[in-house]
Amino acid sequence: MPTPLTDAQLNAISDALRGGNKIEAIKLHREATGLGLKEAKDEIEVIEAGLREKFPDQFPAANKAGGQGKGCLGAVVFLLATGVGAAIWWSTRA
Repeated sequence: MPTPLTDAQLNAISDALRGGNKIEAIKLHREATGLGLKEAKDEIEVIEAGLREKFPDQFPAANKAGGQGKGCLGAVVFLLATGVGAAIWWSTRA
């Protein structure tokens, strides 16, 4: 059974989440409760969802792509398509 969080620990976790540092929040939660990584991550996501619902103005805005990492996927697809196009051009030019 995990150790319950004190008010000070919950405040530190909340501050980390408000600052956009979920990894730090998970680390603090694991140190305070002794839970494993997956369990602590799941609990932090519940805590974060509650805080975002209650205090939406205290969290960093989501990026305009609608989620983290979507811009990278587009860049990777573009680079792969460019590379394939260059390979086709190279093989047909002679």
